[in-house]
Amino acid sequence: MDTNSRTINTGNVKNNNSQTLFRFVSMRNPQLTETKKENLGFIHRPVLSNDFDLAVKNRSGISKIQALENQCKSFSSPLTEKDLENSQYASLLKIGRKITKKEILSAEELAKTKDAYSSGQMEVEKLWNNLIYQVITQKDFYAKEALVHVLKALHVGYVQTLSVTEELAKINGKDLVAKALDAKVVMPKELFVEDEVVGIASSASKIASQEIASLSAKTVERIKGNSKNDLAATKALLKKEQLEKLNAELEKIQKSYNNNRSDAQQEAYKEYLSKYLSQMEEYNKLLNEIEHLAEEKGSEEELERLYERLKKTEVPPFEFSYPGEINIPDLKAKLSAESFELFMNLFASQPLNEEFYSKVSSAAKVEAVSDAELRIGAQSVQIDENYQTFNSVFSELQTHISQQAQSVLENTELPQTQYANIGGALIPVVNTSPRTHLAYSLLANWRRSAFVLNSGFINFSFEVEDNSWSVANAKITMESNTGIHEETLGNTDVLNGVVSFPALMVNTYSSISRIRIDIFFNNGREAYLELFKIPTNELQVGMLTLKPGRVRGEEEPVEEISNTRKLFGLKRLGIAEYMKVVQSTHAYVPGDVTHIENIMAREFKQKSTRRLRKSEIQTTASKSTERETLTDTTSTTRNDLQSEVANVIQQGFDTQAHASWRSKETPYGTFEVGGSLATHNAKENSVRQAVTQSQEITNKATDRLLTKISEERIEKIIEEYEENNSHGFDNRNGDKHVVGVYRWVDMKYKNQIYNYGKRTMFEFMIPEPARLHRLALAVAKADVLTAPVDPRKAPAPYTMAEPKTATRDLLQYWANIYSVKLTDLPTSNVIVSSNVEVDLDNSATPRLLGLNIPVNYKAYEAEITYAFYNRFKKNSSWLTFDNLKGGAVNIENPHRQQWLRGSYTSYGLNVVGNYNMQYAGGNGTTQVGLVVKAKCTLSDAYMLQWATENFNAIIDAYEEAYKKFQEEQKRLDEEQKKKEAEAKDKMGNFYRYMESDVLKHNCIAYLLQDYLSPNTVGQNFTDGDKMENFQVFLNENLDKYTALAKFMEQAFEWSIMSYSFYPYYWANRQHWQEMYVSESVDPLFRSFLQSGMARVIVTVRPGFEDAIQFFLSTGKIWNGEEVPVIGDPMYMSIVDEMREPVGLKQGKPWITKLPTTLTILQEGSTGLKTATALPFSQENPAEFENPEEVVISSEFAITDAQLSSGAHRFVENIDIKDGNLQLTTDSDPRKVIAQISMQSIKNNLP
Repeated sequence: MDTNSRTINTGNVKNNNSQTLFRFVSMRNPQLTETKKENLGFIHRPVLSNDFDLAVKNRSGISKIQALENQCKSFSSPLTEKDLENSQYASLLKIGRKITKKEILSAEELAKTKDAYSSGQMEVEKLWNNLIYQVITQKDFYAKEALVHVLKALHVGYVQTLSVTEELAKINGKDLVAKALDAKVVMPKELFVEDEVVGIASSASKIASQEIASLSAKTVERIKGNSKNDLAATKALLKKEQLEKLNAELEKIQKSYNNNRSDAQQEAYKEYLSKYLSQMEEYNKLLNEIEHLAEEKGSEEELERLYERLKKTEVPPFEFSYPGEINIPDLKAKLSAESFELFMNLFASQPLNEEFYSKVSSAAKVEAVSDAELRIGAQSVQIDENYQTFNSVFSELQTHISQQAQSVLENTELPQTQYANIGGALIPVVNTSPRTHLAYSLLANWRRSAFVLNSGFINFSFEVEDNSWSVANAKITMESNTGIHEETLGNTDVLNGVVSFPALMVNTYSSISRIRIDIFFNNGREAYLELFKIPTNELQVGMLTLKPGRVRGEEEPVEEISNTRKLFGLKRLGIAEYMKVVQSTHAYVPGDVTHIENIMAREFKQKSTRRLRKSEIQTTASKSTERETLTDTTSTTRNDLQSEVANVIQQGFDTQAHASWRSKETPYGTFEVGGSLATHNAKENSVRQAVTQSQEITNKATDRLLTKISEERIEKIIEEYEENNSHGFDNRNGDKHVVGVYRWVDMKYKNQIYNYGKRTMFEFMIPEPARLHRLALAVAKADVLTAPVDPRKAPAPYTMAEPKTATRDLLQYWANIYSVKLTDLPTSNVIVSSNVEVDLDNSATPRLLGLNIPVNYKAYEAEITYAFYNRFKKNSSWLTFDNLKGGAVNIENPHRQQWLRGSYTSYGLNVVGNYNMQYAGGNGTTQVGLVVKAKCTLSDAYMLQWATENFNAIIDAYEEAYKKFQEEQKRLDEEQKKKEAEAKDKMGNFYRYMESDVLKHNCIAYLLQDYLSPNTVGQNFTDGDKMENFQVFLNENLDKYTALAKFMEQAFEWSIMSYSFYPYYWANRQHWQEMYVSESVDPLFRSFLQSGMARVIVTVRPGFEDAIQFFLSTGKIWNGEEVPVIGDPMYMSIVDEMREPVGLKQGKPWITKLPTTLTILQEGSTGLKTATALPFSQENPAEFENPEEVVISSEFAITDAQLSSGAHRFVENIDIKDGNLQLTTDSDPRKVIAQISMQSIKNNLP
């Protein structure tokens, strides 16, 4: 045999050594198939024009399905299964059933179908009309199946009438009947597939074309309950504003009153002087004469005479009267109607409530009877006697303002961040209160009033899903009994998921015929509310209408009604092909060099290997027991008795007597006598006894037991295994070097892809997938941590950023939250007085009047009463004094030789500490009298100091509370981490189930296209709260609901759905922070919590493809066997492709080579011929960076040198046997190479 030749086996050898390497899913769009009439795999409805077609064509504002449902109501005499069995369709029905069961049709049956179709006697239109009726109404399952069977048989008959053309063969294959036997019924696209968009005029009302979302009774009751607090807060805020308005108006009236009173007093004094001037001059003249006569020591008679004349000329004193500070006519004239009504409600002696107005006619007039009495119709109202001055009124107003501010805070929920301990991490639960997006409450509040005819306001609020729905601005338009009114509002924030408007349309209506509220949100969306004939004092609850979203800046689009079941959020991806790669052995091929063995000429090599394995087992057992018991008994009895008795008796007897006499106090003196007697006995008994008795008992015994067992067992097993190997190369007779090359043996595999299944895939894109999870958190209170709120960062109206902005009400509110006791404030208002009476002695030098303002107070208003005398007979005198705010008041006295009296009120003061008020008189001013009454309140500096002190105390309390919160948070974290470490695997499965359930909930909602409809998921079919009254509602709705549940759970392969989470920034911007801080010990669950968008891919369970498509197109669940195909080209392509067989090869196979641990020696019996001695590749040196390093030719060459040991044999052993010394080999048996007798050796020894 030629050593250079190679034998190759070209025969086909079957290799069953195959295995599946891996599996994967290939996703692609379906290959569009021919959907026209030429594709015999579908049964199309012939072109008809009947009542169903006309109903769809002439529909208005409704979907095609709704038009078909309406037409089905007038459909008469539908066929039943029994009708078909007893009619001309009986034979076709039997054949159709065999087709459905995949049974082989006989030639006779095929002929019957062809004859039935060719005869034209079959009422095809009637069959299709009945099928459409049954598909829409689903009243008779068996009739629906029978109609499909008959149509299938007719379709087979129709196909037999066709001639096989090139086009038909290309689409259907050569066997047209085989294609027809697998055909599916297609429902006409014109009747079942909705048009894209049906437009309507832009002026059409959306309410007329869309079903207004309804609220459940439970939701309505919840909104009504929440609206009570909102109404209370709105009323309190409105009343606070009205009180502040009344306070401002009264301050103006007070200032005007004081000025008018001062002017009136001066005018009255002028009239007084003009009337009594001559008498006053005569009076002063007589006084001067009397004084002169007294100085000259005139006679008593002259003085008496002058005094008599003085009495006759006596001037009456100056008297001035002015209306009181609080008088009804003045207030009625100067206050606004709303403020005057509020004033009377607060300060009247009787309440102006509904009971009062029930006694007053609607046409009653309001009249001021006197300064303190008001008449309303026949009813009289008086001012409370406690409120007759402005100061008392202002004090009461401040109390009411503070109360209303506190009411606003109490009725407004403070937003607090709560953390739920879920899965080892604290997950923020921002708002656990249920909220219905855009659900509103509106109340037109109105009450009867004699002062304001249209006394009322509108309270309006609505709920939103998150803070992104804050209001940028709003426009309110109202048509009422007083005309058309408009209001606009600016930014309104979301507080705890609610947007609450302030009081609207205050005092502008008594009845409302129409109101429209247009709301523009900061996220670019718009909503509106329009109501008609709104009853007063009756809460209205409903849903706002959300306008379609649009890009800002674009014009308002024409409103359109979409009749298409759009299926927003989900997408039919197409086909998922399940592939597997099958690997089988192809061939073994030589690989790289693994070892080179060099044997030089005349060389002998030998290597021996010895492998020894030895095992030994030894067992030893030992046992020892020792027990010792010791008992000792000793008895001793001892009795001691000691007695001692001592008696001491003491007795005493005392007497005493005395007598005394005193003479200085009375003319006759005083004598006293007395005595005393005392006796006492004392007896002491002391008895001591001591008895001591003791007894000692000791037991002692010795019992010793010693048991010692020693057991030793030695088991020794020795197992030895010895292996000796010798390997050598003998080239002692060779004259050439021999080189042996060992090569690796590589293995080549054949790989082939097989298709082992197909699935229809749906993709769901779910925004904020964990949102449902967050909203569904229902944890025990013990597992919820509420983070304390920082007053400096709290939302309005709770914000207390710094001491300067901290009001008393805010400080009190936060002090109550953090249990801080505010420091007591001194009396808010005090009056400081100072006066002076002085004779200037014709000096114009300024003088000072000291005004001592108490510490921590400031004077904000002062009344200065003055009086000064003009001694000149011809000229006017003057008086000037400080107005306490940097200016001066100059007053002239034109009355010669007369007094001038008056008062001046200085407002807007800020006087603190000791203040020296300057005053001076001149040009004849002699005597001056000044009285200063300063109204003081706590100073700004003191109030800031007080606010700062309490503000810091509240902040300290907050920080302490926050520190405790962090400690508790840390404690819970450590506990949960410990629990997580103990049950890591279990928690991982729990998280996977949670993720799967939440995502599945979202996907089902997408399929139903409605989260909140009461007709989808979440229906209630049970009642009762105890075992005794529990029941299940058994009705038709239960069957529909269970059919929906079974369909949704079984139609998709939920257990193998795949999903991926996209980061938080794909979510609502308002939720970024909340999602970013979400933590979990499980990385995948943390991704779920932080995910802004989730992509979920779900496959349809085999056999449900047609039912799913039918449901997505019609919204109805198919109850039956074979589902008719809706005439959607995309889905028809999917149906056609899903009918292809599985297990087919996909593409061409490919070869992979893998190294093995096997080696082979080149040449020899199983050697390998090679072209070169060692592997060598011919390379072009020009392609390398260093050409000189490239090997151009191999220096190894193949030689024909062979190992040659000749006839020589190797001596391995020297043995002595049978008296001979033998040289033997190591073979078995040993071969004797040479031997010599031992005797010969001995003889040759010297």
